[in-house]
Amino acid sequence: MTDAATRMIDAAERIAAERGLAATTIQAVQHEAEQRNKSAVQYHFGDRQGLLDAVVRVRMAPASDRRTEMLLELGADASIRDLVAVLVVPLVESVLARRPSYWARFLLQTISDPSSGPATIGHIDDRALQVAQARLLERLDHLPPSLRQLRVQAVFGYACVVLAAHEVGNLPKAPSDVLATELVDACCGLVTAPSTAPHPEEPSHG
Repeated sequence: MTDAATRMIDAAERIAAERGLAATTIQAVQHEAEQRNKSAVQYHFGDRQGLLDAVVRVRMAPASDRRTEMLLELGADASIRDLVAVLVVPLVESVLARRPSYWARFLLQTISDPSSGPATIGHIDDRALQVAQARLLERLDHLPPSLRQLRVQAVFGYACVVLAAHEVGNLPKAPSDVLATELVDACCGLVTAPSTAPHPEEPSHG
């Protein structure tokens, strides 16, 4: 990847994190990246969505590799905590690896946007993540089937919110290993908590 492309990826991530996705225009990115060529984004990425996709691909690559590595180290009897760690720890590491980091805030912006959300989720949802989520779903037999997927997907969202708060300094300072451990613990609580709401497959009793 060229230096110009890298600067535009960094600029797009920073603008989206600090000012919102609506402010992440081609013109704003090129100005922030000090690109005088008005066609720079089109040349390197095709269009604005191509640039946003590139941010996700570049930032997710180390996390995906790490997640694959962690999965390969697990045995067939991996615990719920082991599998939650596979989902959470690579994301924590990808945020802590950059100082300052904008990655978690960028993810929250793009995932919640109707136009960019599906593409972002598609880039995040790689094979390693699918395998980890599928194995975790198998462990949640204490929950109704209709709720298991919701709980597993909530892990990623909760981790992003906490890490976004960490990026802007809205959390008490803690060593990186403590932050990762606390996030894994909290997400374990999220998926193991019992459900008290009625579900279609369970008749309600009144």
